[in-house]
Amino acid sequence: MSNQIETRIVLGSKRYKTAINTDIGIKVPLENTQKEIDEFDRNNRVSLAQVFDDERQASSTFRISANMDFMFYNVYSGSTGLVDYKPYTYNMYYVNQLNSFNTTMWSGYPLYNEFDIIRTDNKVPGYTTTSGSVQPHIYFVNKSATTYNWTQYISYAYQNDYTKRLEFYEDDGGTNGWMAGDGIPFYIQNPYNESGQDLISFVCPVKHNLSEGEYVEINIPGWLGYGGTKIFQVYSLGQSGFGSGEYIFNIYNYGFTGVTFTNDTKGTFKRIIDIYNSGETKSQYYVRKHKIITNVPDTILTKAGFEYNPFDNVRQYEYSSLTPDHTARITQKDGNQSYLISFSKDIDVKPYVDNQNRPLSELFITIINKGYFGWMNKPLDSNIPNCPAIREGFGFNISTEINPYWAASNIARNKTNIPTNSYSKTIGGNTFNFYYNTDLKEGDIIDGDYCEFNQFDQKERVISGLYHKIVFNSNLFKVGCLINSDPFNFSCTQNNPPGYYYKPHHPVTLRVYSDYVEEGDIKTIEGVPDYAYFSEYYQSLRWRDLYTYGFIDSGGLGVDYPFLNGTHYPSTKIIFRLFPEGNVPEQLYAIADPDTDDCE
Repeated sequence: MSNQIETRIVLGSKRYKTAINTDIGIKVPLENTQKEIDEFDRNNRVSLAQVFDDERQASSTFRISANMDFMFYNVYSGSTGLVDYKPYTYNMYYVNQLNSFNTTMWSGYPLYNEFDIIRTDNKVPGYTTTSGSVQPHIYFVNKSATTYNWTQYISYAYQNDYTKRLEFYEDDGGTNGWMAGDGIPFYIQNPYNESGQDLISFVCPVKHNLSEGEYVEINIPGWLGYGGTKIFQVYSLGQSGFGSGEYIFNIYNYGFTGVTFTNDTKGTFKRIIDIYNSGETKSQYYVRKHKIITNVPDTILTKAGFEYNPFDNVRQYEYSSLTPDHTARITQKDGNQSYLISFSKDIDVKPYVDNQNRPLSELFITIINKGYFGWMNKPLDSNIPNCPAIREGFGFNISTEINPYWAASNIARNKTNIPTNSYSKTIGGNTFNFYYNTDLKEGDIIDGDYCEFNQFDQKERVISGLYHKIVFNSNLFKVGCLINSDPFNFSCTQNNPPGYYYKPHHPVTLRVYSDYVEEGDIKTIEGVPDYAYFSEYYQSLRWRDLYTYGFIDSGGLGVDYPFLNGTHYPSTKIIFRLFPEGNVPEQLYAIADPDTDDCE
């Protein structure tokens, strides 16, 4: 007898650090297993579970899907004004009907169909279908109902951009500009005393990711450092404000002289884990670039049956006596439908590596506004062919008021590389121009999130998410200017009009990196991945394991997706928010002291 199967038993803790050791028993039958084999008659026992797992671990093909809740609140009412483009004027959720009837300047909200994921207005006379001799605004094509407003793609983090210019506008109107690779920006807040200790406080617009006892390399324009060094230890985090520890760090004031560490001084810093190995433990900062790997026809978009989000479905009946065309109709301002996204294209991730040259652990569902009906997306500069209409920024560029960062005059900073196209219609001798964002295609590259990566720690984190902003075409629909009773009566400046924001990239986890860092010598450790980082300081390799499919560690990390016919089927939940100016999705500033009373 012999071990023909070459059975090998490995302790769980020897495979992954967080895996649990289990008792395993192997029954060895005490019988003769040899026999004569007749020609063409051979038997072999196959473990179906083992075959399934072998095929599962060997497969690198994925079919992506997601359940999406579309969260949108329609807040901007306006008017077509003196232009009076009738297909728009006749298709609004009206406000102030009596006043509008007397002034002939009808005001209201664009209908929910102008923002919805799937349009359903394919039979509206004079708008999407012919009304008598009147040609519609658009001849509605049913198969395009899912692509008139939005398009969806699969993308992955392709490379890092360390030279992307970023800007942060403070509440007092001050500006802090820096390159992504410079680190995280700050301004100094002095003086600050904690338990009798004089400290220097550094306030950041984003989470700094520091711990007490770690170090920071501080860079201030024109500053050469104190005593030849720019590296200082983090003494403490935060001030008295609740939750401020994530946005403020303090260093000890040894009695620094000069004007460098004075109030409101601005600069950037980089995190350092180990002062004795500062070169290898210093974090890198960059903006991720995403590469598109599907085309528009690859997307399958459907309504999610009877599933709805928790917001109201707002409709009203428009009486014929109170509409500009004297036609009664039901108009919809807000909706609550959920959707299912899937892709007809299987993605083999084996040829790809991510922005850190590692195997792909996540793909992204990328959603881009198209706006083909032309209510929005007037280019930042109409004199430039294919000039972008979509503006891009980050969470720290969104504030409780209209932020100067998004102004058209800041086109060098906030423009995307998504080109805008147009078409024209002539009605009654007047020509109207409509703009929409062109479809992306496989191989296109667009910006992603602002991130930090530490080679020594082998971990990437998102510092601030990327956002897109879309605004109305002020030539056709003016927001607030003509409606004095509008509660959202923002200024209709051409340079920086109010608009809506959305987050384009939504991750889908394929595999999970372990929550610990492996370390060892390539000569003595089996299975060292090719993405491992070699530390010159410690003369050893460092890496995080990619957990196998189906393995979940004690902390809940891991994936266990369905696997069928050689393909993995990962799915995720997307909360797709289209939110208006002044609605802040991320914590941007240190939180003030909480209210206290006798109960606390």
